[in-house]
Amino acid sequence: MKDTETIDLALRLWPEARDSGYVSDPTMLDILLQTLGSEGALGYECGLRTTFSPSSQSDNLAPILLPTGEKTPTDELNTKLIANILITRTLIAAGLHVDERVIRSMADTYAFCWAPKGNAVIASPLARACSLWLIALDPSNASDKPLPVSWDAECFNNPEIWDTEYRLISHYDVRERAMDWAVFVSGDTARRDGCSRWTIIEPLLRLKDDSRTRIALSAYAESEDAVETNASAASMLERGRIANLLNAVEWD
Repeated sequence: MKDTETIDLALRLWPEARDSGYVSDPTMLDILLQTLGSEGALGYECGLRTTFSPSSQSDNLAPILLPTGEKTPTDELNTKLIANILITRTLIAAGLHVDERVIRSMADTYAFCWAPKGNAVIASPLARACSLWLIALDPSNASDKPLPVSWDAECFNNPEIWDTEYRLISHYDVRERAMDWAVFVSGDTARRDGCSRWTIIEPLLRLKDDSRTRIALSAYAESEDAVETNASAASMLERGRIANLLNAVEWD
């Protein structure tokens, strides 16, 4: 496939998978699965073979335009991280949450987004926001079962970023950290620089059983994104779709 086609396919399949839980042509999912561990995938250069590649080249990956209008950050790691999330979330939403390849990709994505120690941060706000979909779709997001993170890979061996003495992180741990972050960034738009509130809101709507969701959504409902003079009509329509979902929420 051409370098843009993998992400284009993941984004094209996403609405049906998100809204119905399947895709009409499962062979399209095979195309995404075939990119596992390929050159250009997140962490490929430091030993990972468990993530999906958006490109046949390891360098010069073009920024990705999300349906809500944001472009991925200029750094290569975050572009690859978000690309892997977009592919993985489509596979999970389409019903492949039991596929070990998808589970491993999800686990390593969680590690990059939510496992750095202390104040170390690798993932951009946009990457963390996109990863909320993995948590929302993860049937085991309340489980204390350890995640199968590829800790042996060189990617995770820098002691300034990772706790190399403690390697356990569970689905529940990730959910807790992510929900705390979603509430934290809801209070100040600068904390989510480069990320539209709508990218955070929609996956949170799938996590209504968490009391922090209501706190965060109330704050996002009252906040505003920066004015975008060159925003496309398609991105505004996508944000409007999510706004309608938010307005339709009925709290118990």
